Amino acid sequence: MTMTAGCGLIGESEGVPAASSREPAPPFTTGSVADEIAGFARLAGLPPGDTSSAGLPEGDWQKCVAPWTGHAPAADAAGAFEATVLRLRQHDWEIVSSHAEQDVTYRTLAKRGWKLYARYYAVENAGRTVSLTAVEDGCRLPERVRGDYEDPA
Repeated sequence: MTMTAGCGLIGESEGVPAASSREPAPPFTTGSVADEIAGFARLAGLPPGDTSSAGLPEGDWQKCVAPWTGHAPAADAAGAFEATVLRLRQHDWEIVSSHAEQDVTYRTLAKRGWKLYARYYAVENAGRTVSLTAVEDGCRLPERVRGDYEDPA
């Protein structure tokens, strides 16, 4: 006597879909973008930066911008800037543009509806400054700050 238990046979073309091994990505909010930028800058050797928008115009635009600015030791400021950009790229930020003009190096990256405007200022006798400002796509920046954040024309 032969006994068979189960729900039946399922052919190779039928059956339950395979479970996804990837969980949905958490929302990419202003806070999570700001935390990511600050964390990667710190890991790359930059000192803590300023994330405030003090002195800038008030408005809703600040809800869709994550600023970070820091003064870097001159000895390895350029290396720390490039290491920060590298870390961002290793975490799904894609380079959109890259160029240099006089004393400023520009890198623009994009990820999940955000643009990150990375700047390294190596102004003679004025120190070294790194600026990492993320702006959510569709954010309406005031004219006064647009030129500081977006790529020069």
